[in-house]
Amino acid sequence: MKILIAGTRELCYFSGSFFLNRMQEALERAGVEVVRLDFFGDQADFSELEQYIGQRFDAIIDINSKLPYLVDENNRRILDLIDAPFFNYIVDHPLYHHVGLSFPIDNYYAIGIDTFHCDYMRECYSNLKEVFLLPLAGTKSVALEQSHQREKEYLFMGTYLLDDEITHRIQKLRNEINNATYQLALDLYDGWDEEKAPIENALKKILHSYSGVSSKEEVDEFIQDVYELSGFSELLNHMFLVDQRKRNERRLEILRMLAKNGEQIHVFGEGWETTDLTNYSNIQLKRGCEMSYSFVLMSHYEKLLDVNPLFFGGFHDRVLSAMANGCLCISDMVPGLDKDLVNGENIVLYKKKSLLNVLEELSEQRDEKNRAIAMKGNALWKEKYTWEEHAKKLQEIIKSVN
Repeated sequence: MKILIAGTRELCYFSGSFFLNRMQEALERAGVEVVRLDFFGDQADFSELEQYIGQRFDAIIDINSKLPYLVDENNRRILDLIDAPFFNYIVDHPLYHHVGLSFPIDNYYAIGIDTFHCDYMRECYSNLKEVFLLPLAGTKSVALEQSHQREKEYLFMGTYLLDDEITHRIQKLRNEINNATYQLALDLYDGWDEEKAPIENALKKILHSYSGVSSKEEVDEFIQDVYELSGFSELLNHMFLVDQRKRNERRLEILRMLAKNGEQIHVFGEGWETTDLTNYSNIQLKRGCEMSYSFVLMSHYEKLLDVNPLFFGGFHDRVLSAMANGCLCISDMVPGLDKDLVNGENIVLYKKKSLLNVLEELSEQRDEKNRAIAMKGNALWKEKYTWEEHAKKLQEIIKSVN
């Protein structure tokens, strides 16, 4: 098997290149021939890709890719000129990557990390030949600490975006599109209960309340008339700021709740110094770190607090990496993706309204009980969610389309 991995979009804390590096290493260990190209940065020169025009690969893989945008001097898609199925690995909600998913490439596939994300891509992008589900693997630190040496405080990792900046950008929708789109963003923000449904379901519900239409064709026609956009997927793309704001506020709300309750938390990430968390002595704010160091941190702490980025049917890689490093993961993820993921056995699950009770129960349990949960989480990771297992599943997907 021969695969071309071409990195075109760096993600926060350099996680894009990190994930591609782990994929490449695991595939090569499995005997796969990998050709690697990187085009990170705004001034990237994609001409190096042209040497592979006409060549055959079993797959081309990239994360949140820019490759679909590329054309030659005759306006032909570069991906159509290489003999290979292209897999766009979408590791966030697909609404953020609407344009890249829309291009009419002949041999176009997508991989998602969430069942709802996959269903959304199947529904909205008929140009995709097939969409596959494959969560990113968990990563183990090379400097794993023994449990008795770990920090007792809760570990939290995540970025805070300035709320005023998001609000200002939402207001700009008036000038960028029209006043109706701006008003829709406000209504979506107010009407979306982010604990009960994904954003696409909330938007459909609001559009139905506006117009009474339900079918995809009727919804798209209504959107064209009122919002001057091509259809539902383009409209949802313009609602990304609502998604960002909800994620942002949820993180701050949960951390603020724990701060007021006196919990000891170490927060790693940018932007938190702009919030009122600076007023709490039990909250230590630390700078964000590159992806590779985050696993070292997980190996240094007993417990990680995960605030799900509004996924409803999938793992965030942070959950699996906590397990990989023997760190007790406390998450508000929806557990239905894997029947072997059991609350109180190999993970601790919470709802926002019950979080304080959950943490109180953990503090009252013997340390041995909490360590046992963490070790069972580690066993689940070893069985199903290592990069070696990921490489096996990725190869199965590639074989199925060749």
